[in-house]
Amino acid sequence: MLEALLVGPRQFQVVENEIPTFGDSQVLIKVHACGICSSEIPVFLGTAIGTPGVSFRYRSFPAKLGHEVVGEVVSVGRFVTDLKEGDRVTGFTYSGNGFAEYFVEQGDMLIKVPDKFSLDLALAIGEPLAATINIIRQAQLDYGDTVLVTGDGYMSMLLIASLSRLPLAQLIVVGHHDSRLELAISLGAHVTFNAKRTDAWEEIMAITSGMGVQAAIEYAGTSSALQLAASVCQAKARAKLVLAASYSNDMPFTIGNYLQNRAPIVVPAYPNQSYSKHHDLQRAMWALGQGFFPVERLVTHRFSIYEVGEGYELALSRECGYLKGIVNL
Repeated sequence: MLEALLVGPRQFQVVENEIPTFGDSQVLIKVHACGICSSEIPVFLGTAIGTPGVSFRYRSFPAKLGHEVVGEVVSVGRFVTDLKEGDRVTGFTYSGNGFAEYFVEQGDMLIKVPDKFSLDLALAIGEPLAATINIIRQAQLDYGDTVLVTGDGYMSMLLIASLSRLPLAQLIVVGHHDSRLELAISLGAHVTFNAKRTDAWEEIMAITSGMGVQAAIEYAGTSSALQLAASVCQAKARAKLVLAASYSNDMPFTIGNYLQNRAPIVVPAYPNQSYSKHHDLQRAMWALGQGFFPVERLVTHRFSIYEVGEGYELALSRECGYLKGIVNL
């Protein structure tokens, strides 16, 4: 099989390797597509390679990237009973190289995709959708809440589209890109602020009558966004500060004063904190089938296996209207 390996900072190489073997509880998948995730950009740049605590795939070069896989079942282990050859599946595919023609994953980390996406499986990549479901479940939002989302990337847009279906008083989005903030409004956000041009803290406090928000979901992964999210949590009201992004180990930030004086509940909401990953996948595929996730509007670029590096470069620069890239195999 062909697979694209990260052999150095910002350098992919397509090589030929053996199709991986699979165990009794695993599934062999013929990969149709894999998403480019911004959380892997530090790996692409080489800054996360060898960092203690990172995934086994990133310990050294060559590194295996890509964890948003969708494809077709080729064969299953003898203990896998709910999937069969020919099923189209997606899920939490963290066990290997997503930018390869074949992939092996545990059967309980996979789920069938809705039939309506059989002609374009790339639109049925499940991991980002399940991550969105997990955030909503972890946040435990209530009727009439005012909610802030910081960040205007692909994952934020999935979240905004989902939150817009809840009975919220206000859904506020803060980002840096006018075109993306316009998209957020079209997906159901009530108000947006470009933090490059306005004082988002003042604006949020003004529209909440100085009270702040009941939940702030931090999805930008920067110190400034995290500080903003912490600072607008309604004081001493058990507001929720939801940490949904990935963060660098050396990211400088100071939010101690906000945690002490505003006293929000800190909610880690990364996929690893899921109550049940399989449940998240089930709900995600149901929501996808119902049209709740506007994936066809959010996938902006597609690449071949020989263009994986170009995809990461575009994800880094965010030029040419880039929001989400998919590698088709």
